[in-house]
Amino acid sequence: MSIDLALLGCAHPHVPDVLGVLAAEPDLRLVAAWDADRSAIPGPISGVAVARPETAIRQADAVLICAPTDQRPALCAQAARAGRPLLVEKPIARSAAEARALAREIERSRTPAMVALHLRQVPAVGRLGALLREGLLGRVGSVRASQAHPGALDGWFDGPVAWMRDPERAGVGGFGDLAFNLVDLLGLLPAEEPPRLATVAMDGDVGGTALGTWAGVPLTVHASWAERPGGLEVVVHGGSGTATLRGGTLELEREAGRPERWVGAPPDAGEAVRAFAAALRARRLPRDGLAAAVRVQETLEAAIRVG
Repeated sequence: MSIDLALLGCAHPHVPDVLGVLAAEPDLRLVAAWDADRSAIPGPISGVAVARPETAIRQADAVLICAPTDQRPALCAQAARAGRPLLVEKPIARSAAEARALAREIERSRTPAMVALHLRQVPAVGRLGALLREGLLGRVGSVRASQAHPGALDGWFDGPVAWMRDPERAGVGGFGDLAFNLVDLLGLLPAEEPPRLATVAMDGDVGGTALGTWAGVPLTVHASWAERPGGLEVVVHGGSGTATLRGGTLELEREAGRPERWVGAPPDAGEAVRAFAAALRARRLPRDGLAAAVRVQETLEAAIRVG
């Protein structure tokens, strides 16, 4: 049995990843695509383009929302009122206050919702969590997390995607966009307290570096749209070892013995869509799927305001 999906918003860097998953999964069928800017709809899916988002929602079993951030709350609410499970890009709104209000509305509708946080699907992240739970690093002393890409250098945000560099539409720039993934990732790891950011030094709208704490130890979070080659890196220093997650590879170095290396699949934005599809198939969708996104946005907003 196929799952009919509607795509709301086509001017986002992850849309090619979304379409790649839909093309590869036989039971996923794109039945409608909408964008306020009709020219943003890719040619290969122009045949399912519709003029109104409610038309797209009505035709689908579930909804994928990649629209600009300022449009996301209204589109999420429309999908939820129609009873359509939804997957929405992060951040879910331009501010933490808007995000909280949206999460409350979605919860009242009892419609399942998920956020496209693809780093959750990286196998090495789960492996790092297991190392920490087993105490293989000893007492953790510091954590450094970074994610970067050269998008601002390579023109990723030209044309219809230019809204991502407009704070009135996007709500965040390069730092908030990528640090969102990192703060969420750190929140998944076993710790007595979630990551907290005290302040951030911004690099214009393309990135920045924040200082804070995770599990009571020093934390550095760096994110940028203007670094080549970029990539994901998380380094956890402990009293008896250091774990380095780089892309899809996790390496453990301890005082004795040779370094241990585990190689897994690298980050892939399409994995968020696959996770959503798997939840739809299993009928195991979260009822509070926006809660983590609200917490992350609150954390980032507080640090940016101080910085």
